[in-house]
Amino acid sequence: MHWLASVALSAMMGVPALAAEPCTSTTALEGPCQAKDVSLHMNDMQVVGTHNSYKRAIPPAELELIRQRSPEAAIELDYSHRPLSEQLDGGMRALEIDVVYDPQGGRYAHPLLPAIAARLGHDEAYDASAMLLPGFKVMHVPDVDMRSQCATFILCLQQIKAWSDSHPDHVPLVITMNAKDGEAEIPGGVVPLSFYATAFAALDAEILSIFGPEKLIVPDSVRGRHKTLREGVLAGGWPKLSEARGKVMFVLDEDEEKSCLYRRGHASLEGLAMFIKSTSETAPHAAFFILNDPIADGARIRADVAAGFMVRTRADEGTHEARENNTARRQAGFASGAQIISTDYLEPRRDFGPYQVALPEDGPARCNPVRRDKACLPVSPPH
Repeated sequence: MHWLASVALSAMMGVPALAAEPCTSTTALEGPCQAKDVSLHMNDMQVVGTHNSYKRAIPPAELELIRQRSPEAAIELDYSHRPLSEQLDGGMRALEIDVVYDPQGGRYAHPLLPAIAARLGHDEAYDASAMLLPGFKVMHVPDVDMRSQCATFILCLQQIKAWSDSHPDHVPLVITMNAKDGEAEIPGGVVPLSFYATAFAALDAEILSIFGPEKLIVPDSVRGRHKTLREGVLAGGWPKLSEARGKVMFVLDEDEEKSCLYRRGHASLEGLAMFIKSTSETAPHAAFFILNDPIADGARIRADVAAGFMVRTRADEGTHEARENNTARRQAGFASGAQIISTDYLEPRRDFGPYQVALPEDGPARCNPVRRDKACLPVSPPH
C-alpha cells in the first residue's frame, strides 16, 4: 500500500500509524523518505499529475446518448476524477483545468445533453447555480461533458489554495490551463466566447485574487535579470526546490495564436501570471513544453529537460492504455525525464484492470532521472 494511503487509513480508523518502513529510495523529494534538496531546483523533480483534473463522470444515460452518436467519443469521455483535494492527498502534484469565458454569468446554465436525457425520462441531477455567477467556468465540453468537481475557476483555485496552505512543504504544484472557445459542440448548443486580451487579463486577475505573489512562481521569477525568459531558464533560473515548496505555477496550454493574445505584447511574459506552452526552443518565452507523446517525442523531451526546460507529457489518453493495461507510454514518460507525467488513472478502474500511474519511488515527487538523480542524497530514515 502507498505510504500516504496507509497513514490516511490509520487516521480514519483512529489507530496510530505504524512505524514507517526503512527508506529504500534515495530520490524521493516529498514524504518520510525525502532526500536533501538544498542544491536542487524545481526542474530537477519529477511528479505525476491528472489530466482534466476537475472532470466528473458523465451519467450513464447521457453517456449512452453520446455513444449513439459517436461510439469512439463515448469511450474517450468515459473517465472521471476525485475532488481536487483528494487527488492532492493521493500524491498528485500537477493538475489541469479547462475554462470557458463567462463574464456576465449564465451562459452555460442550461446544457443541452442533460435536458435531452430528461425528456427521455433520465433526469440526472445537474446543479446550475454556480453557472449563474459571473466569471470563468470549468468544464470539458460545453453542453456535453460539463460536470465539474469545481464549477467555477475561483472555486478550483480556492480548493487548491486551501490544500496548499495546509501542506506548506509540498513540492511546487503545476496547473496547466486550456482556454476553450470555438464553435458549439452540438447543434443548438452554446457558442463559447472567444478569448482575447481582455479575457486573458481577467483570467490572470482571478488567479491573483486567490494566490498572492508569495504563493506564485511566475515567469519573472525565472527570468530574473536576464533579457529573456529563455535566457533565464538556460542559466538555471528555476527557483531552488527548497524555495519553491508550498508554491504554485500556472501554464497556458494553447496554440500560437491564443498564446500571442495572452502575452499582450510581453515577449518574455513580463509581469504576467502564467507561463505559456512553448513550441520553439529558441523563442524568448521558451520555458515550458507540452509534448504529450513520450514515445514519439522521447528524444526531444530528454534534450529539453537536460537543457533546463520543463516538460509535461502524458502516460495515457482517451482511456485506451487503461482498457488494454498498456504501460509502454507510461514507462516512456518516466524515462524521458519529463517533469510532469499526466494521467487519468491515479488509481485503477476496477472494470478496466490494474492500470494506474504512480512514481516508482516513495512519496509524490522524485529526483528527475535525466537531470539530478545522482545529486539526491538521502536523509536518515525515520525511526
